[in-house]
Amino acid sequence: MLVASTVKIKPEKLEALRKEFPEVEIVVSEDLNALRDRWGEIEVLVTFVGSELTPEFLTEARKFRWVQLFAAGADRLPFAELKRRGILISNVSGIHKTSMAEQAFSYMLNFVRLTPRFIEAQKRHEWERPKGFFVFRQLKGSTLVVVGTGHIGQEIGRLGRAFGMRTVGVNSDGRPVEHFEVMYPTGRLKEALAEGDFIVVVVPLTPATRRLIGREELAVLKPTAFFINIARGPVVDQDALAEALKEGRIAGAGLDVFEPEPLPPTSPLWDLPNVFITPHIAGWSADYNDNCLEVFRTNLKLFLAGQPLSTPVDPDLGY
Repeated sequence: MLVASTVKIKPEKLEALRKEFPEVEIVVSEDLNALRDRWGEIEVLVTFVGSELTPEFLTEARKFRWVQLFAAGADRLPFAELKRRGILISNVSGIHKTSMAEQAFSYMLNFVRLTPRFIEAQKRHEWERPKGFFVFRQLKGSTLVVVGTGHIGQEIGRLGRAFGMRTVGVNSDGRPVEHFEVMYPTGRLKEALAEGDFIVVVVPLTPATRRLIGREELAVLKPTAFFINIARGPVVDQDALAEALKEGRIAGAGLDVFEPEPLPPTSPLWDLPNVFITPHIAGWSADYNDNCLEVFRTNLKLFLAGQPLSTPVDPDLGY
């Protein structure tokens, strides 16, 4: 069986895989086109987001049976064709929860402790103290609303509880989820958002979540609310968000994802003093690839045994 990986694998990790699975040939090439003469043999593709799954590749890869993503988001996959051919899809859902939760709280803490203000004062060598205590806010006692209560959302909820925040979660049907005191179904999203002092959006991008947060949803936020998007750019109406921030209808935002990416230099978001911008790195960590590889190793063992994969993606749902 031929496994092709367009993701770099450390030599020692690759050797360990080959020893553990001697019946599997694993070939690593960052450019899938370099393996063009072997496309017809590939049964498994390991890829970051699946952009290599072009119609041309799928036509020639007659033995292709499974794609393993080294990402949680599967929104770039040609779901209809993969479903038609019965090709299995798996991601690395769950490995991002620590880094993404910490990213969300880095925005919140920098916001309430006025970190950018003091960084600028430090650059000027100025001892700049605020004129009163009232300029500082606290996470403790505030309401945290998390839209999307999967692995990442639950970790954000857990940390919120540790900070003494009231935690409110939103999922498809409002079912109870650990670390959340109150749950709302997506149909009552506006009610949940209206309660939030801090709102974190961490849902997968699917047809159902595209523009989930639009003008109407942003309109119900408190003027003191701080909004965070670490999901996908198209989940939020970016123009409406920029307007709300510019006009002071919400207090600030921490944004890691955008539409389009990279965020164009002309975007008004760059110049807003109440916005933290990071370049889609919330899920990154030093051990990211190693963690992904461990998920793949587990799934490869299951695949060879004819058992269900541990991190399947439903092509009908998109996650």
